[in-house]
Amino acid sequence: MKAFYLTASIICTVVILILAFENINANCSGLKFLFYDVRVSPTVTTLGIAVVGILTGAFYHAFLAKVFETTDEEEDFE
Repeated sequence: MKAFYLTASIICTVVILILAFENINANCSGLKFLFYDVRVSPTVTTLGIAVVGILTGAFYHAFLAKVFETTDEEEDFE
């Protein structure tokens, strides 16, 4: 599961970076994603990016929780 969480978080981070850097000079009437213009309102764009950000944070949290997870065997040695 660690590999899944890490891969999903990296993919979501890349999607956020693509959306951010391709739309630096964009006006509020459209969205550019992978060189294609997508006609949506700025509200939907903002909410969509926020949802992707929430998913990214959840995947990073799950990955870090799995990495720092302790098992019963490790606790017996202390």
